[in-house]
Amino acid sequence: MTQPTHYHQKIQRATERLAHLQARELLANQRHEAKAREAAKREELKRRHRLADLVVSTGAHVLDDVELQALLISHMKDRAEPLH
Repeated sequence: MTQPTHYHQKIQRATERLAHLQARELLANQRHEAKAREAAKREELKRRHRLADLVVSTGAHVLDDVELQALLISHMKDRAEPLH
């Protein structure tokens, strides 16, 4: 029984196919996750840009950073409805 039987060869081929399929699925998942991270990063950059535009359009860009930060913190504390 030192020679592989027909069934052993079939099992070996099936195992190899399964390993290849699992490797392809793993790579596809990694690509999908990387694309999702990049999309989230792009959205965050767009959001930051919109916030900067708002600061400039309201004239708040003339305030120094500490003053702007204090005003925003004060406003958030005074809001009637808390953010969730």
